[in-house]
Amino acid sequence: MNEVLHFSMFNDENFIFGISEASKMTNVSTRQLRYWEKRGYIKSLPKQTGESRQYSFRTLIKIIGIKYFLDEGYTLQAASKKVIQYTQNAHLLKQFVQQRFKRLTEIDGLPAIDLGSPEEHPDQKIYGIMDHGNAKIVIRPTALDA
Repeated sequence: MNEVLHFSMFNDENFIFGISEASKMTNVSTRQLRYWEKRGYIKSLPKQTGESRQYSFRTLIKIIGIKYFLDEGYTLQAASKKVIQYTQNAHLLKQFVQQRFKRLTEIDGLPAIDLGSPEEHPDQKIYGIMDHGNAKIVIRPTALDA
């Protein structure tokens, strides 16, 4: 399980959905989607004359989030703000993982995520381990990594 995972292979910019597809996938009417776009809560991709609206994968996720918070009783404006907060947090998490992730491995027969060495202790490595559904952090000497 010592393969390297390349995040560049997860390019979500290639996932594009027409307004009808987006509506079906999110259970938000095309009318609502147009309204949300008109109010600035979502954006469609630039379109050519005669083309229907198209949405990126990220916008589709935003639509799902807005719908979720609307169903929870939030106003459209509040739902949109919540989605922006969640999106910012997800972006931070993505940056952290992209910068710290080194490889997938195993420790004591359990799947482990190698997060590399702390700057102040280059002789140690930090691992995230999933032990029967429980996330654990383990610090081990780099020498054991060989």
